[in-house]
Amino acid sequence: SDLNHNFTILGGTSFRDEAFETLSLKGNDFPYQDKSTWYLENSTPVTDIKDGDVGDGGSRFYGMSYFGRLSYSFKNKYILYGTYRADGTNKYQEKFGYFPSVGLGWVVSQEGFFKNNVVDYLKLRGSWGVLGNDKVPFSDGSNTTSLVTTSINDQLVSGTVSSNTFDFLRWERVAETNLGLSAFAFDQKLSIEADYYVRKTNDAQIRITAPLTGATFRRSAGVIQNSGVELGLRWSESLNEDFRYAIGGNISTLKNKVISLSGQEYIDGGTAEFRQRSIVGQSLLAFYGWEVAGVYQNQAEIEADPIAKANKLEPGDFKYVDRNGDKVIDDLDRGIIGSFLPSFTYGGDISVGYKAFDLSVNVYGQGGNQILNRNRGQVIFTNDQNIDADLVDNRWHGEGTSDSYTSAKGRRKGWNQKMSTFFVEDGDFFRIQNVTLSYTIKKGKIFDSLPEIRINATAERPLTLFNYNGFSPEVQNGIDNSTHPIPAIYTMGLNIKF
Repeated sequence: SDLNHNFTILGGTSFRDEAFETLSLKGNDFPYQDKSTWYLENSTPVTDIKDGDVGDGGSRFYGMSYFGRLSYSFKNKYILYGTYRADGTNKYQEKFGYFPSVGLGWVVSQEGFFKNNVVDYLKLRGSWGVLGNDKVPFSDGSNTTSLVTTSINDQLVSGTVSSNTFDFLRWERVAETNLGLSAFAFDQKLSIEADYYVRKTNDAQIRITAPLTGATFRRSAGVIQNSGVELGLRWSESLNEDFRYAIGGNISTLKNKVISLSGQEYIDGGTAEFRQRSIVGQSLLAFYGWEVAGVYQNQAEIEADPIAKANKLEPGDFKYVDRNGDKVIDDLDRGIIGSFLPSFTYGGDISVGYKAFDLSVNVYGQGGNQILNRNRGQVIFTNDQNIDADLVDNRWHGEGTSDSYTSAKGRRKGWNQKMSTFFVEDGDFFRIQNVTLSYTIKKGKIFDSLPEIRINATAERPLTLFNYNGFSPEVQNGIDNSTHPIPAIYTMGLNIKF
């Protein structure tokens, strides 16, 4: 390298080997209360051995990787870099995956033609690359049966052929294209980071239904795409020796879409009662069910509706949207009713300092996602009479009292417990994540021998705003099955530096 050119080459290799073995045995009638004496030789041998009484197992995963990186810059103005990985694994029939990436950067503000009294620094950048994912189970196999037709003595004869169909898996390949810019403006008081990305997962491992048997096996055949923008802004300034402040915010959008399922129109997920479905052109594992159109208010409304009469419904029961207009509510009337993936997430922070005082506030939130309230949906499977207060307060208990909630009697009916928009709720929320106020006494400020002292008070998660009828809007994969509330925490602190 010299003043104008900077050139770097790096290379390396890695090896990993993970293995475990298990052995389990069962004994009865341990004669001692002290657990430290619980050894098999002190137990009564099991004479009638059943499945699970004795077992062993184990697995081994190992892989080898080779990687290299090349970077070049000219006058710190034009930047080029490239990486290449070759990753090997014993998980799949395809042992090695090959993953390149390349990136370009242009510092426009270094150009002679860039004369700007507002923008101090401007860099444009773009990149494309592929990464591999092997965080999925090993290849496996299953028995399948295929329907075949052949000719015997000039006659067509149908039959079945049984065979072993094994998973044939490759590395999942996540290809991402990114275009963005970085900038500083107004004497570097304002910083800007902006990106547009398209992330496509190729060779995603999906379940393929085997002919005739209905059994499934895995293939590296799915294609899923995520795209969106990411924007971050921050302004920081010191007005004088005593007062300083900074404010920042960021937002990220997400559009998720299933591109291909290897010829299948959809793949089901979730459970039969709480169905999720990945449909080509729609979001991954979207909630799939019926749309509630209201609640039957009186007997005259029941008599006027052939659907209600056919299903022997009563006032206080749900109406569902008849999507295909055939006067019957069945599986053909189901559709996408929400997604657990947020359309956008955002965050922000404010910090203010005045003399020895410092105050900081951090917030974040998300929107555009739904939550499946399985707590309400579990009622039909149990004898538990407890229900949440919202159901009690807003239940239908007479004509005109509710057009969104069933009657108390209706809560136990299978008709009202269908996977529907009633159980799929708004997942938007806003949270104040952290508030910290501190005061610093500098060393020797009061007495020469006094050390530096910092006193602070912190509130973690003091406020969360949401409409969801649960304890917390932060639910893993959008399914609330007895999610516990997240507590707010308030602390006081003292830091002394000698």
